[in-house]
Amino acid sequence: MSREKNGMAMAGEHDRLLSIEEISRETGLEESVLRFYESEYGAELPDKILRGDVLSFPAVAVDAFRQLHARRTAASGATPKVAAAGSFARVIAVTSGKGGVGKTNLALNLAIELQRLGKLCLVLDADMGMANVHLLAGVNPSLSLMAVLNDQVAMADIIVEGPAGIGLIPGGSGLVALADSSRSERLKLVRALQQVELAAEIILVDTGAGMGAGVRDFLVAADDVLFVLTPDITSLADSYGLLKALHQERDFAGRPVYSVINMVHSLTEAADVAQRFADCARRFLGQEVENLGYIMKDATVGGATVRRTPYCIFRPQARVSVNTRNVARAILKREQPEIRLSSSFGRFLERLQGKL
Repeated sequence: MSREKNGMAMAGEHDRLLSIEEISRETGLEESVLRFYESEYGAELPDKILRGDVLSFPAVAVDAFRQLHARRTAASGATPKVAAAGSFARVIAVTSGKGGVGKTNLALNLAIELQRLGKLCLVLDADMGMANVHLLAGVNPSLSLMAVLNDQVAMADIIVEGPAGIGLIPGGSGLVALADSSRSERLKLVRALQQVELAAEIILVDTGAGMGAGVRDFLVAADDVLFVLTPDITSLADSYGLLKALHQERDFAGRPVYSVINMVHSLTEAADVAQRFADCARRFLGQEVENLGYIMKDATVGGATVRRTPYCIFRPQARVSVNTRNVARAILKREQPEIRLSSSFGRFLERLQGKL
C-alpha cells in the first residue's frame, strides 16, 4: 500500500504543469533569465504541454532549467568575455524630448540585441525621475549608485547581470544625489564610471526625458546621441527643442546625432517623422540627423512588460523585435574605432571640473 502511494505521488509530480512564474520560484532564477533560456536554448528543454488554452512546462523542466543555468554559468566563468585592453566603450545616450515614447524599453532591448551580435553591453539607468530599467529587465538590484557615493561598495559590485548577459547599472537615488552632491562626490562617481568604460564595448545611457537635471551633461559627454521619437507631434517638437538646447553647449559640436521612430503604424509614417525631424535640425541648427530605423507599434511590448521580460526575449520573432535587431545592426555599421581611444565619461569629468 505504501508503495502504491509512493508511485501515485511520483506520478502526480511528473504530471504537474508549471508556468514560468512557478519555475522561477522553484529555481530561484529571474523570469527574464528563464525566458532568455527558453528563446535561445528551447531545443534543450522539455516540450510545453497544452492544458485548456494555456501552454505550460512539465515539472521536469525545473531540473532542465537548473542544469542549463549551471552549464552556462560555468562556461561564462571559464572564458569570460572582456573588452579589448586599453580601449574605452562606445557610449550612446538614448534620449527623448518627452516621456512616454518607449525610450527605456528600446534602450534595454537594443542592448540585448547588440549583445547577441557579439558586443559586450551595459545599460546605465540615468533617468533620475523614473529609474526603471531593472523592472523591464526582470531583475531586482539590491544596490544602486548611492552605495558607490557612500563608499559602501565599488562600482563593479553594483553591476547586475541582466537578460542575455548584458550588464545593468542601477541609477536611481544615486543619480538624484549626483545632481546636488559635493564636488568630491561627483568627481568620485564619474571616475568610477570611467572604470566601467574599460570593461564594456558599448554603454547605452538611458537618460531622463527632456532637459532635466544632469541630462545635458550625459548627452554632451556621449559619443553618440540617439533620439527616440513617435508620430505624436509633441514628440517631434520636444525633441527639436532638446536638440536646440544642446546646440547651445560648446562641447556638443560635431557629435553624431541619430533618430529612431517608435510606435509607428506604417513605413510611410516612420519616414515622414524622420524626415521632418532631420529637415528641422538641418535648416535651423545646421545639424545632420541620420535615421537608424523604426519600430512598429506591437502588442508584444505590453505583454512583455507585464511579465517583466524584454520583448526581444519574450517574442524574438515579433516584428518589434525584428525592427529592434535592425536598429542594432545599423548602430554597429556606424562604429568609429577612433572614439574608443578616449573616454566619454572623461569628457563628463572635464565638464564637472569646469563647473565646480
